[in-house]
Amino acid sequence: MSEIEINDHDFQSLKDKVILITGGSSGIGLKTAFLAEQQGAKVVVGDINPLTADVEGRNIVYVPLDVTSWPSQSEYFRKAYELHGRIDHVFANAAVAPDENFLDEKFDEDGQLKQPNYRTMDVGQKGVIDTVFLALHYMKKQPTGGSIVITSSVAGIVSFPVPDYSVAKHAVFGLMRSIDYNMARTYPKIRCNAVAPSWTESGLVPPALAELGAVVQPPEAVARVVALLMADGARRGQTVYIHDGKAAEVGAALYDAVVKNCPAVPGPECIGVFDKMKSWVAFEEEQRRKGEQTKERVDEQQEGVRTG
Repeated sequence: MSEIEINDHDFQSLKDKVILITGGSSGIGLKTAFLAEQQGAKVVVGDINPLTADVEGRNIVYVPLDVTSWPSQSEYFRKAYELHGRIDHVFANAAVAPDENFLDEKFDEDGQLKQPNYRTMDVGQKGVIDTVFLALHYMKKQPTGGSIVITSSVAGIVSFPVPDYSVAKHAVFGLMRSIDYNMARTYPKIRCNAVAPSWTESGLVPPALAELGAVVQPPEAVARVVALLMADGARRGQTVYIHDGKAAEVGAALYDAVVKNCPAVPGPECIGVFDKMKSWVAFEEEQRRKGEQTKERVDEQQEGVRTG
């Protein structure tokens, strides 16, 4: 697991590309928008908050977006596609920090335990899934395909004391790996990768964290990795961890660690069976159909015995 060296010329292929960024009005999303625009890309930012005035005049378009609303996401993609005629890259970046402790119990007026607050997961998990689903829909129409980058987090890799945020980030890490696996088989020109930043300056990270000894990196460090994952067509299924401005691909290392420490655990052959089937749903349907046909034959044989 070696550090990834990133140079400005690595982003050259982003020129004239159409890039959609959710959660793009601040932090990592905004810095990615600036970097992409500097490379000559056409950027469409979607966010519940409008862009600041200093973005005026840039080749960056703002479309209001609530990622928890399917109609809002669908309209965001529709407008971007109508504006530019294609969608080359999508950065699924929208997320929110929890505004209450997920494990705190709350009760209604009758003293009954209330359901937990899923807002963080609605934005950072379900919202990301919807963004990716729409991205795939548009990219499948294009002979050139496209790429998707998802913002996970170190909270999606290690034990993290904020359950709802950690669940969302673990979920989108798994989403990325599964989506890329499926696309490599069916639409190989569509790629999916993820970034997993540690503490990064943003609206989600209080500045006071640095006073507690945390290393807080600038959002530009993460934006450069996002741009690299978009621009480098050879990168797919990767999770790049970024800490203190340094980046390393960790997804393969995590898998290698499992195989090394648990030699009895099957290697790639444990998922190789999927290469022999169209899809899991189709496989199950085929097994049900075979089971029904077998039952019909047995019933016919038994009926023949009775009538014979």
